[in-house]
Amino acid sequence: MEPYEDFGHIGPTTLAGQFLRRFWQPVAVGDELEVGRPKRIQVLNQYFTAYRGADGVARVVQDACPHRQTQLFLGWVEGDCIRCFYHGWKFAPDGRCVEQPAENEAFKHKIAIRAYPTREYLGLVFAYLGEGEAPDFPLMPEIDLAKDGVLYNRHPVPCNYFQRIENDMDELHLHFVHKVSTDEIGLIEFPQIDITETDYGILRRGLRNENGHNVTRTAYWMMPNVLMTFTPGRASRPEWMLHLAWRVPITDEEMASFIVTAAKGAGTGLRPRPETKPDPNSLTAEVLAGRLRVQDIDPDYPGLFNVQDNVALAGQGRLVDRSKDRLGQSDKAVIFLRRLWARELRALADGGEAKHWRRPKESFLTERSRELELAGAIAAK
Repeated sequence: MEPYEDFGHIGPTTLAGQFLRRFWQPVAVGDELEVGRPKRIQVLNQYFTAYRGADGVARVVQDACPHRQTQLFLGWVEGDCIRCFYHGWKFAPDGRCVEQPAENEAFKHKIAIRAYPTREYLGLVFAYLGEGEAPDFPLMPEIDLAKDGVLYNRHPVPCNYFQRIENDMDELHLHFVHKVSTDEIGLIEFPQIDITETDYGILRRGLRNENGHNVTRTAYWMMPNVLMTFTPGRASRPEWMLHLAWRVPITDEEMASFIVTAAKGAGTGLRPRPETKPDPNSLTAEVLAGRLRVQDIDPDYPGLFNVQDNVALAGQGRLVDRSKDRLGQSDKAVIFLRRLWARELRALADGGEAKHWRRPKESFLTERSRELELAGAIAAK
């Protein structure tokens, strides 16, 4: 396998890791950061310290103090600064060392830590972890916090992030992995896959005959790891939902989906998703250990989709060897995705420039209007 075909390893020296670091990534749920209590976080095979200062702003800095390498999250937040637990070196939000209790005054001007551009949005804390100036932050105009009901959460997944991304390209798996739910709403027609490269990434459409619930389903996949789609209703929840997910690597063998869902026009504002009990990952572990079958789980269990996907993905192994795959015509979108990523990573390997990916400033809802109208009519029946 060529280095530009290795999508799974995401450390800072790998091609995939360098590529992912060129984009803003969610690194924490905002509610996890209390004022004055720093937290150690892991993302992209690195550790960082996140903290919220007295001004309420979330910040992300490097993991270790440059003095003797003690982890900074062990220290104190003072105002908007963070002080190391070991010898009291204190750092400003921009990374400048502003105090060294036992050193000459001039020494602090020679010391700084890496402080990363950070932004809080839709209940999540985002950071730009790459080199150079951060790109424009991508807003999501499809979500109206004043009018919609918006939930956010972080869902761990026990496998490599790229397996989850490939699953986002796979419309056919709905009919097997999520058979209980698709049968319930009558989504029984296998799709014809239409796949197109766009300015933002990939437009994936699962074409069906538009008969009953067998509607064309569209996914807007934004480079490098963001899915936006609309999930169909079912008897227990008839409305369609806007679903937005960042597939973020934690290590090479585990990831987290940072998820935002919006019930259009619900008017309940932004709030954390209630905790799902039992935990979907505990059920996933039971299934993978052979002590439980997915088919045994109550179809109305709210974490069922998570368990179903987790089992399918972790069932490949924590980090799958793609050279062993035998892909068919139904894998058209997965093949397209791998070729696109290989093209971008090869450009980086050759010292060239990857494509300048950008999502449109206007809402995707504009081009989805006909599909949404149809979905609304179906849900109202």
